[in-house]
Amino acid sequence: MSPAMTQPMAPVRPQGPSPMGQAPSTMRGFLLDEAEDDEDVVSSAGSGPRQSPGGNGPSSGNRGASQDGESALGPATAQSWPRAESPPATPADGLDGRSEPHHLIAELAEQAAPDREVPLHVQITREPSHEQGSIPLRLFPVPKKGAQLTITVTAQGLRALGDLTQELIVYPGRDSDVLYFGLRTMASGLHHVTVRAFHKGTYLGAVHLQISVTEGGVTRDGPRRRAVLPGIAFEPGEATLQVHRAEDGSFSFQLLSETCYPPELFRYRGGDPGEATEQIYDQLREAASRAGRASPADAAGLKKRLKNEGVQLWSSAVPEAIQRQFWEQADRITSFTVLGEHDFVPWELLYPLDKDHDNGFLAEWLPVVRRVFHQDRVHQIALPGAAFVMPPGSPAEAQLEIAELRNLLGPGVTNAGVLTNREALTDLIERGHAGLLHFACHNAFSRSGSRVHMADGHFTPRDLATAVQTRSLRPHQPLVFFNACRSAGEIPWFSDSLGWAQNFLKAGASAFIGTLWPVRSDSAMQFAKSFYGQLLDAGQPLGQASLAARRAIRDLDGDPTWLAYAIYGSPAATATTQGHS
Repeated sequence: MSPAMTQPMAPVRPQGPSPMGQAPSTMRGFLLDEAEDDEDVVSSAGSGPRQSPGGNGPSSGNRGASQDGESALGPATAQSWPRAESPPATPADGLDGRSEPHHLIAELAEQAAPDREVPLHVQITREPSHEQGSIPLRLFPVPKKGAQLTITVTAQGLRALGDLTQELIVYPGRDSDVLYFGLRTMASGLHHVTVRAFHKGTYLGAVHLQISVTEGGVTRDGPRRRAVLPGIAFEPGEATLQVHRAEDGSFSFQLLSETCYPPELFRYRGGDPGEATEQIYDQLREAASRAGRASPADAAGLKKRLKNEGVQLWSSAVPEAIQRQFWEQADRITSFTVLGEHDFVPWELLYPLDKDHDNGFLAEWLPVVRRVFHQDRVHQIALPGAAFVMPPGSPAEAQLEIAELRNLLGPGVTNAGVLTNREALTDLIERGHAGLLHFACHNAFSRSGSRVHMADGHFTPRDLATAVQTRSLRPHQPLVFFNACRSAGEIPWFSDSLGWAQNFLKAGASAFIGTLWPVRSDSAMQFAKSFYGQLLDAGQPLGQASLAARRAIRDLDGDPTWLAYAIYGSPAATATTQGHS
């Protein structure tokens, strides 16, 4: 592990208000060097099979990306709530029995001069909303005693004049009080402000605002922005870690569960943590390629080395305050969600450990799910049909994988066919595909981007730009499973993120599953079969289905593929083969 990961994160204390055992299997994916051109890619992925390091079977490729991010949090006050260790309440538990939609409303000036105080007002109301960009959540009765929500604010380039984490109570049949957040303008430019609502550890929705700061500018009120919250349900036991990267390179972590903790601001002493993460991925890629040929002793040694990597990652990449808070809540946490745009930490590899606790990797202990900002919270994933992507040059096992998955999905899921051309794939996405979109192919990855070589050219995250802009997938909110190497990260592109997961989610997908490093094809197929079986046949929610799939392939001769999958979505979301109503 590189020095960047072996040195702990040092706290950045704000001074006043802060600125914002098997035969060798083929490997899926290949890592491209920056010097390689498109012809090299074609010859690697589209020509005849290459021999794997073990000499058996065709070789395959890999997939991936890295990322970019958002703002900084100001100081906040720690506030605790009563423990809720039982399932969601029923009317007999003190609910009025009514379910009604709620709306997160935020108001902020859209223009002001530098060094001006600009108030931000936030409220939860019952008024109807006809604006686009709403984030729907399921209906849920509000307790008669009220539901206590946490509101957090991130304000890039503005100065906080007080706490940016506050709480409000929502009562049945009433609008909430109005919260006031004090902000002061600083440098000229266009600045982004985001207001997020949480119910205990469950993320409900967000409102995004902008303010233009110009010399001599007259303060001008901005329009009311809102996000629809049809319900304010929380998932008992869900904890959310909200992560931001500030403009100065520091990171903000905030743990939200049954207790609301203040943000913790930290800076890496060893430089960019992404460099150390890349070294870890390189080791895991090598381990996956050797796993089928490893002796029992080698497999045991790899498992121990993986544990040490995970423990080191936990101790160096997670602030000590967050570690303490996690252990305080650990016996009440049933799922763990990471909310943020920055995949600088492979969260699935974390191995929480102290002298009193050793429960294994976080991802074998709890469902670990990621969420990105601007992503809808979906409670039911509709899978009325399934389309598969398998271009020429895909792994030898891809055809078998698709056949077995078709059989597993059954006749209740319409077969939308196998796609081999980029044009047909982009048309399907831009028309708004309903159901499952499953990729079983190679993903060529380099530091400058990621691409799938289709029969008529490369399919890249930029080919999703129209779908992102029009939110074409939102009406049906499909599930996208990118069962290819390194498909879950991001690549910074013109100050924005350019990755498969982020772009599919921003286009309106309900969930995305991808890998963080090259994986073995046989392990990848087993993970997919176990996941779909748990999600559809066993009726498990997304988080639990992914946890069961990890455990199903965990003991394959030291193969680390079970830790490679990143799951994006709502951990409590369930699946149905019926279409959206």
